[in-house]
Amino acid sequence: MRTRTHTRAVFAAATALTLALTTAACASDDPAQTSVAADQATSAEAAGVVILDDGWVKATDTDMSGVFGTLRNPGDVDLHLTGVSSRLGGRTELHETVPGGSGMMMQEKEDGFVIPAGGELVLEPGGNHIMLMDLDQPITTGQQITLTLQFAGGAQDGGTEQEVTVSARDFRGGEEEYVGDDHGDMDHGGMNHDG
Repeated sequence: MRTRTHTRAVFAAATALTLALTTAACASDDPAQTSVAADQATSAEAAGVVILDDGWVKATDTDMSGVFGTLRNPGDVDLHLTGVSSRLGGRTELHETVPGGSGMMMQEKEDGFVIPAGGELVLEPGGNHIMLMDLDQPITTGQQITLTLQFAGGAQDGGTEQEVTVSARDFRGGEEEYVGDDHGDMDHGGMNHDG
């Protein structure tokens, strides 16, 4: 009886010691884990994750095209879209459409777009959009194009990025002109000079 009680006491002590050591080890890891989790949460909040609804790009055999769709910001922090890049070559700009002398004119939106918390940014022919310029290859109907959205803030203020994919489709649209010296008249939906 005494041996059994002694064995139980030793087992209970060993179990308590193991539990104490495990708890101490976990407690010493918690600050690091908490810090990493907090950093990830801060980055996610700063990057905000946008949702692209009905994203598409105009199929074209010219050197420029437009990207459209609706960028939704489900987060509780405003997001500042400052730029976009693609793997198609050439350059990519954020554009707005403004009244001009002979109708609507397209121009680069140099300070980007703010997508409000809980709000959206509509990208559409004849309105705000992403412009792909100086393309070195055509965009064919059904082709999937990956774009990298660039946002201000986050990642230690170096900015954050998010990839989205859009599908190419045939489209003929409005007749906006480009405000710029080297592009002449363009239609962001149909592109005046492509037929």
